Amino acid sequence: MTGTRVTVISNPASGNNRKWQARFAARLAGYPHVRHHVTSTLAEAEALAPQLAAEGWDVVVINGGDGTIAAALGMILAHWPEADLPLIVVLPGGTANMTAGDIGISASHDRAVRRFFRWLDRGAPKDGEIRTRHLMRVEGAGDGRTRHGMFLGTGAVMQATQYAHSDVHSRGLGGEISLGLILIRAIWGLIRQDPRFYQPTQVRMTLTPATGAPVMRDTAPMLILVASTLQRLSLGVRPFWAPRDAAIGLTTIRGGAARFPRAILSLLRGRPNRHVTPENGYESFRADRIELHFDGELNLDGELFATAGGDAPLVITAQGPVRFLRPR
Repeated sequence: MTGTRVTVISNPASGNNRKWQARFAARLAGYPHVRHHVTSTLAEAEALAPQLAAEGWDVVVINGGDGTIAAALGMILAHWPEADLPLIVVLPGGTANMTAGDIGISASHDRAVRRFFRWLDRGAPKDGEIRTRHLMRVEGAGDGRTRHGMFLGTGAVMQATQYAHSDVHSRGLGGEISLGLILIRAIWGLIRQDPRFYQPTQVRMTLTPATGAPVMRDTAPMLILVASTLQRLSLGVRPFWAPRDAAIGLTTIRGGAARFPRAILSLLRGRPNRHVTPENGYESFRADRIELHFDGELNLDGELFATAGGDAPLVITAQGPVRFLRPR
């Protein structure tokens, strides 16, 4: 029997899991020392979290999409003592699997599952690569719910999300191939100022860094606004270039940003060229707390919801950090 106490949380409704969950569960049943919990609803997961914390598992494996991973991490941070947080292993059970691409075993479902079971066969050692990331706590939604996530976006991110649902995922496409198609189509739409994608959102921001005074930005039309605690987004995109002195990266592109066709590729690589300047409409920040004032929708790890609007800000704070194990 392994000396590492491992429990697995699976969401059978996540993208990849809808196809592979039964096979995964059947194979996992051959490891009786590994406890497998299948949670189909948020309420089931919320009821499970205190139980797992009381049992004191060494490693919690989250088998689901980006939203499942973030929700599970929020519950773990809420119920586990800070000094006794478990190691987290992430399996790409969803559709986009952005989080798994940065801190999971692999962004490829097949490759990740093979490595996962090889790891169990070796006794689930805790000597793999450890990556540390924070979680974003998001308050101020129109429905009053507090959410957690590792990627947030609005502006053209919303138009790209709508395009993904209507023209890409509806055709059964998933994974990084579909994300590549979406990214190419969205960039082309922004270059051409296609109204289907070019819809700036009026946003006012206050950012609180780890040290120093808050940074305030007056209301301005934001073509793109993205925030994340991940270092690598889908397709290897790294759109944050401010020094890493706080947990959350935030990058904005204003409506009417100059030299967009010449700037965008270097921005996506996190290596801004001479066109990527605040004067031209491009800024990148780091903060531990962010307040956004705007009326509209946003995408938080694939979940779409509206802000409360009016004078109520959307408040994003960093929680954690959490340690993620990438088994060898």
